Amino acid sequence: MAKPVMPENLTGTLPAGAAACALLDAKIDEVASFAHSAMSGDVDGLHDMRVAVKRLREVLRLFRRLYSKKRLLRILPAVEELNNGLGRVRDLDVMAINIGWVAEQSPEVSGLIEILHGVWAEQRSQHHSELVQLWDRLLGRDHIIQRLRRVARSARARKKRLNRLPFESFGYMAIIARAERARQRIGEAGDGTDPARLHLARIAVKRLKYTMEPFQMVLPALAAPYKVVSDAQEAVGLAHDFDVLATEMSDYFEERGLMQTHSAQRAVATVSDRRAALYVAGRQALERLSDDGWHRQLLDALD
Repeated sequence: MAKPVMPENLTGTLPAGAAACALLDAKIDEVASFAHSAMSGDVDGLHDMRVAVKRLREVLRLFRRLYSKKRLLRILPAVEELNNGLGRVRDLDVMAINIGWVAEQSPEVSGLIEILHGVWAEQRSQHHSELVQLWDRLLGRDHIIQRLRRVARSARARKKRLNRLPFESFGYMAIIARAERARQRIGEAGDGTDPARLHLARIAVKRLKYTMEPFQMVLPALAAPYKVVSDAQEAVGLAHDFDVLATEMSDYFEERGLMQTHSAQRAVATVSDRRAALYVAGRQALERLSDDGWHRQLLDALD
């Protein structure tokens, strides 16, 4: 994953509105920097662009009260549309990588895996073509870059009290709120065996990670608690990837009457075993994040 693009000269005392403007400009540049490779079909470039769009979206959400509400509400659907378009292609890339791992673990199912590779490659090609068309429209008719720049400038121009708050003070409030939300979702996930609840915990942890990123520039002590969040997000993300793979694979086998074949059953069993191991790792990572010791470490870093 590419490192996030950050603005220069961010300080803790900078007004939050000015920081929000600079951060959004940096996220716009980050998205644009990966567009060429993503639209050419490069797997890594597409992944980097998708992450960049998620970071941009999180900046819009994090500083939503600092930007012009009217401009923000008008641009968010376009950002979501781009995120979804990138996601449809990226999901197929991840499934292709993971199905390759299944073939390595169980060579006897390689014939069936090749069929799935072909099906998903065709779907990827279609979704990627749609993504390129979407990006061309967003750049052209919808003027997404120019509109995002205007949203960024609105945060600097507004004179509201919150916009004048020091950047690090805004960060303290935002990070604490996201941390509490993540801990709540982790608690609701319980033993971590329910995919739906684990998915909600994963989203909360991911949003906390993207919230903490920009404030590390002015609060270096955040690096240690951030690492715990990043590790947890990656662990539950891998579990989610195999949830998706298990569903897509089983649906394909069921639709074509293949589920009763030895190869299909072996492939499903291999995915299920891997998924179970990833769930254990995911729960362990979330437990570290929900520990009181991590919360104290976070508070110390924000002090």
